[in-house]
Amino acid sequence: MKKQKNPRMGKTAVPGEWLYLTKTGIRVREIADAIATTCETEIWEDAGVLEIMLSEKSSMDVEHVRINPKDELTRSFVKEAGYEEVFLVTFVPEEYEYVEKIMKQIMAACGGMFCGDTEDFLPVVRGE
Repeated sequence: MKKQKNPRMGKTAVPGEWLYLTKTGIRVREIADAIATTCETEIWEDAGVLEIMLSEKSSMDVEHVRINPKDELTRSFVKEAGYEEVFLVTFVPEEYEYVEKIMKQIMAACGGMFCGDTEDFLPVVRGE
């Protein structure tokens, strides 16, 4: 029996929560500077939070986070990938096509990689 595709899947199957992994020393200021010419942003440096405006009603939020000490899976993945700084990135999955371009712009300036905040850390977006 052939499985029916869920009509709600497709491009919206992209997770809305991602991790941005990068080298030591990158902060939300560097991320904001990387996209300053193409995106409107609001930054709260002391809180480690960056809001990137995608449209009048949606945004891509980037928050510098520490991995929970009990989260060995994430800690191990980040270490094996060779990174130290972790940012939680959230956006509406329907905006993924636009967000992917922003991700690549950030990686071009700051390095690192984006991965889904999922059990298998997929999908992955790497720089060119």
